[in-house]
Amino acid sequence: MAADKISIGDSCMFGHGACITDADWHGIYDRTKVVGDPKPVVLEENVWVGEDAMICKGVRIGANSIIGARSVVTKDVPNNTIYAGNPATFIRNLDDGQFITRKDFFKDLLNWLMTLIYLINTHLVTILYGDGLKVLSGEIKAID
Repeated sequence: MAADKISIGDSCMFGHGACITDADWHGIYDRTKVVGDPKPVVLEENVWVGEDAMICKGVRIGANSIIGARSVVTKDVPNNTIYAGNPATFIRNLDDGQFITRKDFFKDLLNWLMTLIYLINTHLVTILYGDGLKVLSGEIKAID
């Protein structure tokens, strides 16, 4: 839930328990009203947020960057870097180049599934009722 705005780019990955917040949320006595000044959070594409990491309000995390497990991010993180710790600090730069993303993985998976659905649909009658075909050892072979 966002008090203002949280933007997450394509192909981002999140470890278990990762938290992103754009506000300080409720006060000590009035727990129904957002306190402070909410600020948007932006995760650019292909960001990897480790397990139990906390991304605080107003932070921008650059493309392809990695946030270590249990880190607390309070300041912007540049593209292609690794940050970790509490508070999160610079660990190292990532090599520029082609990143293989979750989007790439699911694109290939989607193409495979669409091909499978097409094949099932075009051969459904044969699969259900046979037509001179027999399944042997997981392969469909013609019966002579």
